[in-house]
Amino acid sequence: MNTTFKTKTRPTGSPGVIVGPPEKREWKAYFRRTIVLVLAISLAIHLLLLLAFGSVAIFKGSIPKLPFVSQEIAAETVAEAPPPPTDEVVPVEESPADPFAKEVPEAAAPEESAAALDMLTVVGGANWAPAIPKNAPVSEMGVVGGMGKAAGLGRGPAGPGPVSGKQLFGVSIQARKLGVIVDVSGSMQRYTPGLFKEIFEKFPDADVMLTNGGGMMDWDKALKGFNEKVAAEKTRAKETGKDYRGPTKMDRPRLARFNTGEAEDWVPVRGPKMNRDNYRGLKEDYPELYEQMRRRGNTWFITSYTDANAVYLAFEELIQRKAEAIYWFSDFADPIEGKEAENVTRLIQENKVEVILHSTRGKGKAAEWASQVDAKFVKAKF
Repeated sequence: MNTTFKTKTRPTGSPGVIVGPPEKREWKAYFRRTIVLVLAISLAIHLLLLLAFGSVAIFKGSIPKLPFVSQEIAAETVAEAPPPPTDEVVPVEESPADPFAKEVPEAAAPEESAAALDMLTVVGGANWAPAIPKNAPVSEMGVVGGMGKAAGLGRGPAGPGPVSGKQLFGVSIQARKLGVIVDVSGSMQRYTPGLFKEIFEKFPDADVMLTNGGGMMDWDKALKGFNEKVAAEKTRAKETGKDYRGPTKMDRPRLARFNTGEAEDWVPVRGPKMNRDNYRGLKEDYPELYEQMRRRGNTWFITSYTDANAVYLAFEELIQRKAEAIYWFSDFADPIEGKEAENVTRLIQENKVEVILHSTRGKGKAAEWASQVDAKFVKAKF
């Protein structure tokens, strides 16, 4: 068997060196791939371990809590703590000491035990206010326990209000709220400046009712008397050959505010249309007093004429406005009678209203009625 051997020839110029194709070195690439794979597997294992450890820690509650977290949760929902039982001692750690509360004395004997206590609840639900007995007296100023009976702060006969302790024309007024009724007819207007000066010095906020004379009489009887009077004057004028120029109609009286335009045409304000020498009306004769009355928001007048005898309207309004004393200035030359007067008497007695009558001519026709309401009389001194 013939075997043929092929030998590599040496190129010229390179003696002793055999030249062939270069061999490829694959082991470096394989080594790099191995390292990357190992690192990837290691990273994956570490991530899995970290996730597993974190999950176990969360479920076991091993994550530490920050101090402020629990405080915020507690502050979001504040539940009002129920008051502790009276027969148990509240632990100090559950209810912190109250700087406003006083020391609670030991339980007294059964016959000296205090009234039941109720805790005061303030806005927000806190119950830190001291306990107050249900039947504890509270003064008008909100002072628990009352204010005692000091001079000038006692209880007057007119009601629950304290005594004013003021003198009005020499008469002691036992009430704080005063109502005023003043006759401002032509014969009485000269007294009004000095009268209101003292009234407003002592009671600047007094409710004032102005009248054109008059007493108290039922409307039907007053209207009948007015019509008979007009008829008689017309007859007299006809007999003497003169024209009758007086009023022929009397409207039903009512209360109206003095600071309105309606008061401008009221006889005591504008004066009479005839015989104006001695009486020109409140607006012209006493302009300062007139303007003072118009600036007040609590001055009224009774419409219509003197013959309406409707002073009962003033009494009813003042009593409704909670006047504790009523001062009435008049000459008391008009009658006080009928159901309207009886109704005023009843209201005065039921509400225990003081009545002060100030007269220029004595008691006049008001003597009997004054005794029924236990009124005080004052003689005019100006």
